[in-house]
Amino acid sequence: MRVLSLINIAVFTLILLLLAGCGLAGPAPKPEIGPAGKPVESKPNPPVWERFISAPAELYDLEATAGVVFEGINKEDWAQAQAGLANLQAKWQQGKAAVGDKKGVKEADEAMGKLIAAINSEKITESHENLLAFMGSISDIGKSYKLSPVADIIAVSNGIRNVSFYVENKDWEKAVIKAKELQGTWEKVKPGMEQVGILGEITKTHSTVNQLKDSVNAENKGAFKEQLANINESMGYIREFFRGK
Repeated sequence: MRVLSLINIAVFTLILLLLAGCGLAGPAPKPEIGPAGKPVESKPNPPVWERFISAPAELYDLEATAGVVFEGINKEDWAQAQAGLANLQAKWQQGKAAVGDKKGVKEADEAMGKLIAAINSEKITESHENLLAFMGSISDIGKSYKLSPVADIIAVSNGIRNVSFYVENKDWEKAVIKAKELQGTWEKVKPGMEQVGILGEITKTHSTVNQLKDSVNAENKGAFKEQLANINESMGYIREFFRGK
């Protein structure tokens, strides 16, 4: 009986190993074609350990420089936009060296090329849209670094730039839509930035986002500019707090 029990255990163990073996095989090769064409080209996920290191400080520096470029575009001060762009290009080269071959790098390069062409041609809408696209790609790169909120900070900043652009152009209808989107983005990312040492600024920003939205709804450009100055200051503090952490 004991021999039979040992045999049963051995057979059961063999069955488990065979079943597990199905899952131990390597991943299936990527199909070359799907029902409507080629699959999307995507980079593999970074190793687990790499996803939990801090984002390079250069990504935060890009966000700081983007504000200078945007201000020049929004005011149609093309000398400022050009000077900021030169700085943005230099910091992007440093950033690429720091992040390596990550998802978003190719897209950022493409957006940068379009941004250069738009600013050189002094096209305000194209310059604004391509700056947002470039920083959106930097945000995508930042998502690889799970311990750093750089992607969230850029998402909020892009939202602020969008609202400001339409207010400056007195397109209140679009400004209202973008202010609502900004509020939604902020409420989504806020919990991830609530850390000791910056809580006061997070609370202040939360209030400012709501007041900024109210000023847009009221089409009150003076009140909007006051809240814009407040949120510029708060987001600057938040960006510097997390830079390099």
